[in-house]
Amino acid sequence: MSLVFRFGKRHKKKLVFSAFLFGGSYAFIKYSIYKIKKSLFLLPEDSRLVKKEYLKSKKFDHYLAIKKTSDDAILSIFESIQEQINNNLSSNEYLEQLKLKPPNKLELWEKIKILSVSKCLASIYSMVIVSILTKIELNIVGGFLFRQIVTDGSSFDNIKSSSQINLSAKFQKKYLENIEKFSQEGIKKLCLNIRPIVEKVFENINLKENIGTEYLNEKLELTMELFEAQNDDFVTEYLSFGYSITKGSLESEYCLVDASNPMVDHVEENILSDLNNETLDLILCEDFKQTFRTIFDDLKNDLLNNLSSLMLTQILKRESPEKISISLPFAKLIPILNQIKLPLNKNIIIDNISLNIFSANIYEAFSYFPEESFNYDSMGGLDVNMLLKELV
Repeated sequence: MSLVFRFGKRHKKKLVFSAFLFGGSYAFIKYSIYKIKKSLFLLPEDSRLVKKEYLKSKKFDHYLAIKKTSDDAILSIFESIQEQINNNLSSNEYLEQLKLKPPNKLELWEKIKILSVSKCLASIYSMVIVSILTKIELNIVGGFLFRQIVTDGSSFDNIKSSSQINLSAKFQKKYLENIEKFSQEGIKKLCLNIRPIVEKVFENINLKENIGTEYLNEKLELTMELFEAQNDDFVTEYLSFGYSITKGSLESEYCLVDASNPMVDHVEENILSDLNNETLDLILCEDFKQTFRTIFDDLKNDLLNNLSSLMLTQILKRESPEKISISLPFAKLIPILNQIKLPLNKNIIIDNISLNIFSANIYEAFSYFPEESFNYDSMGGLDVNMLLKELV
């Protein structure tokens, strides 16, 4: 015992140093193992926060991908829209007749006048409708696809959705045919309806009368008012192609009923009917009307601004700058209207803030998980500030 005591007293400093060395090393190793486990396996208290941030980022990236897809789709369909309108409101027949110098040339010019104005208005209406319809449908599909991605992910097996809908490629194609049908049937009907109203408003304007953009805008506004007054929800008239709008649904005042024979199974047919009802509800909501009017006014103003520029070019050819008055006889305005190819500035639609916020709200609504086990707060919605920064 005395030997051990003497040994301890003699090597006291070494023993204390060794205790600190081995004790500190043990503590450091234990702490390192704890940190490694935390980073590799995620401790329960950190897991939810990491999932929330990961899903929030994943959701934002997915929305931007859907936005790009819908923007590209809108731009790609504009050419076919213009072709449809030119086919339905073509003045080529009357122009050919004018070359023969017929006795009724004044009557033919009147018809060309009505057609040129009708084409401009029909183009604006068609482009606004197809743009918003495309955004609505692709963001509905995008929202469901995000939920499908999350619930199918192996890293999130604990997240289950009782209301999950799996959208097959065939089903998506069937649903998105609404856009194609509008560009074929809806535009044709729109052109047919807008022509007589343009004629009613513009028929008394003499071809020799000087027309400025301000006066033209007044006439366009009157035409729009009469055209839209035909139906309280006039847009639905051009989106009912292949579907009949009926009353009596338990869930909404209107219901889109498929009049064709869809190539989908019974379950998907019911889902398709539900999504069409959701689409119609969005078309009837105030946000749609506000977005519609914002884009329409922007396109109309762009048309008038470019028209002023083209008119000014014509005037400068024959008048000195001090005598300039930006107005032309209607007869000289007709060729200018005919040469304008809408949309003049495609970014007016793609960068429209109202449209992008409306789209983001739709995506958010259809990507939302209603279950308590995976509620909105745990996931986080689209970051509006981040979204606006991205859009601007």
